[in-house]
Amino acid sequence: MAKALFGLGIIILLVALLGSMEYTVYESTEEISMPPMASATGWQTLPIPDVMGVVDLEVTAEWEGAYWLGVASKEEAQRCDPDSKTKVSITCSGNDIDFEIGGPNTENSKINWEVESGEWYAAVGQNSGSLGQVSKLNVNLQATASLSSSTFTVLLGLSGGTMLLGLVLNRR
Repeated sequence: MAKALFGLGIIILLVALLGSMEYTVYESTEEISMPPMASATGWQTLPIPDVMGVVDLEVTAEWEGAYWLGVASKEEAQRCDPDSKTKVSITCSGNDIDFEIGGPNTENSKINWEVESGEWYAAVGQNSGSLGQVSKLNVNLQATASLSSSTFTVLLGLSGGTMLLGLVLNRR
């Protein structure tokens, strides 16, 4: 029993140490519907699992061209009411949306976002443009994850306690 507990403590320690490293957990190129004019926005659900608190998740989005991209809450997406087929909203322009990150004032074609819990949407648009320019914007997404500091600390404590219990039982 003592050796098993000590071994379990070592396994938990290894999980904590390996989990503290950053891993690429998602990498994809997403097509987001582009609005045909500057006064409209295109919307796309972001496929982010709700594992906040256990892991730290960072998403990097890159795109090309004179367009903008931002991340907005589910409530903002519902308020802007994009068409279910085209996923384009003529209700909201980029200046009407409360963005978590990014938006029309993004200085370059890249955003880094430390994800918080919730359901998120990508919104895209152009600062100027005329009808029929670009129908889709290709956005390269990469998500990296590592154990959160609180999860790491809990696992270290569990590991130490389990190994200590194994040592105490072994001395009896």
